[in-house]
Amino acid sequence: MKHQVHRKTVTDRIHKQRVQSVAGTMAIEGLTLSEASRRNLDRYASGQANFQQIMAELKAKYQRAE
Repeated sequence: MKHQVHRKTVTDRIHKQRVQSVAGTMAIEGLTLSEASRRNLDRYASGQANFQQIMAELKAKYQRAE
């Protein structure tokens, strides 16, 4: 039996702070947070997509044609 994941609702303000924190941490390492990555974080936080859906989309996008 699979465990259900219960996520707490995050306010828009807290979500924006967390995304800024992620972007800041990445900037320290010389990386940038792409608009596509930001959209995926927004979709996840709003409940529009779960982790598995986003990962499946990314795998399909970057999968090599064989």
